[in-house]
Amino acid sequence: MKLIVLLLSLLSTSAYGATLLLDKAATGKVRQAADIRYVNHDEKQTYQLKIGKQWIAGSCSSSGTGNLHALLLDMNFDGHADLWVTGYTDSQGRIRCSDVWLWDTQAKQYRFNKPLSAIPNLDISIADQEIEGGIANCGCAAQCFYEDSYAWRKNTLIAIARREQDCERYREYRLNEKNDLIIVKDEIIDSGNPGQQAIENTKAYDWQRHARIMRKSWE
Repeated sequence: MKLIVLLLSLLSTSAYGATLLLDKAATGKVRQAADIRYVNHDEKQTYQLKIGKQWIAGSCSSSGTGNLHALLLDMNFDGHADLWVTGYTDSQGRIRCSDVWLWDTQAKQYRFNKPLSAIPNLDISIADQEIEGGIANCGCAAQCFYEDSYAWRKNTLIAIARREQDCERYREYRLNEKNDLIIVKDEIIDSGNPGQQAIENTKAYDWQRHARIMRKSWE
């Protein structure tokens, strides 16, 4: 039995042949270097993160010709550097997944954060301490989109605003005094109204410029 476990461990290690060690952060203090190993499966790229003595498989994977990117960045504005792994899941580059591993000061290790990791096309503004995400083109001849804004409140990530447009209507949501998102604008689509267009997040942190790339062996 021990021999089988050892063989499986060796196979897993050999499968993840490429490695990446992150020890410098864009923002926040690095408490521990992030030890990553990754592998390419045909047109899919996956990774594992070392937590203690174990290798934990990540959820985010890139497809097509894209690569996963990784960087250390303070994602919850607590002064500690966290790990952000991100990559495009489609060949058109429309949808980008993220795995966010926040630094746990008590356990002294990275812990996977589901709320942040669930945000499609995650963006973060360091100066404004804002987090955004959404889909810029979800159909209807490129008219459909949605954009969500988030904020940290007492160590909990909450949605504070939303803009969305389907094939017929444009809507805006804002947070009320009960911390519920309520509709504050509901209009029929007007293609000539610039206020109903998707907004480019110009304040977003340039993750592509500062991240380490999980390069393929032939690149």
